[in-house]
Amino acid sequence: MKLYGEILILVLMLLSNGRVLTIRKPHLDPLVVLAPLSFLLSSLNLSAFGIDSFSIAIFVISFLVLVSNFHALIRYGSRLVIDRYSPLMKTWAWLTTILTLTVLITLLLFKPVDFRPRKSGVTNTVINYTGNFTRGFEPAEKFTICTGFLHEYSTNPERTYKPDVVLFMPDKRGDTVNYEPFLYQLSKAGYTILAGDFYTKDCKWLHTVEDSRIMRRLGLCIRGVSNPSKFLSQKEFYTFNFYREYKVMVELGKEKYGDDCKFFIVTDNMGLTAALDIQKDLPDQIKGVYDISSNPDYLTPGFGFIQVTNPLLARKLGFPKDSDLSSVSSCVESTSEAIRSVWLKK
Repeated sequence: MKLYGEILILVLMLLSNGRVLTIRKPHLDPLVVLAPLSFLLSSLNLSAFGIDSFSIAIFVISFLVLVSNFHALIRYGSRLVIDRYSPLMKTWAWLTTILTLTVLITLLLFKPVDFRPRKSGVTNTVINYTGNFTRGFEPAEKFTICTGFLHEYSTNPERTYKPDVVLFMPDKRGDTVNYEPFLYQLSKAGYTILAGDFYTKDCKWLHTVEDSRIMRRLGLCIRGVSNPSKFLSQKEFYTFNFYREYKVMVELGKEKYGDDCKFFIVTDNMGLTAALDIQKDLPDQIKGVYDISSNPDYLTPGFGFIQVTNPLLARKLGFPKDSDLSSVSSCVESTSEAIRSVWLKK
């Protein structure tokens, strides 16, 4: 969805610029409305999917296109005929066209691998929550600020009681979106999975404006890439936050499936210590823990399966696109083996 939205915005900007470069006779210029439309869509794209290299580049270019077309928008709003564009306007059009084509080509070269979630037979149900870790969480009503997002991956979402559920907590450099190829395949293997993303004011990770929903993943990724040793040295601080999230996940899981529900925690890299801690505190409810970063075929621990979902970032880290999903399949196999080794003992 994100990929197709970004392609649409880039095409709209190319059409908007093209009218400037191809005008031949006086006429009203209705295509100028594509400039504010592109800017609106790029803004919505940022708010929906967060900031990454492509979304911010598209947003900046759409802003430049909007500003350069401001005078043309006024003329069109006044129903004035345009007979020509100034050399400055055409220069701006050429510049933004080159920038747009560069981003479009790069986007197509580094587009995510299609892991075909619609054909997997797995349903991803998202429950929005409002609240925080101090007061607790409750399902969000319409027009309320959502601070928690619970994803349920299941091949049978209509079955309300599930005695054994996998809890997955993403590393914050990835968030759930960058683990979805793994989560869909693991659920297809027969597991019901709950994955959670929380963005509350009482559980900060960066203590800057980057703690916002649209910026947190990017901020942590930059720190993880630019100075990995320093980032990993803060593991104890992150463990406290992870523990709070695990505790809420268990509570929400029990509310959803009943007090008899048992959990197996799957985590990645920075979340392992907290997962082991909560297993010690809740041994009757948490039956096992597995860290996917222990799998040698998983080359981007902490960032999620970016060789599938974000090949550009993976290339930055020195790893190629995983077109055949081999790393995902390997992690699903080792995770399933770890889960079976615990649950088959019952």
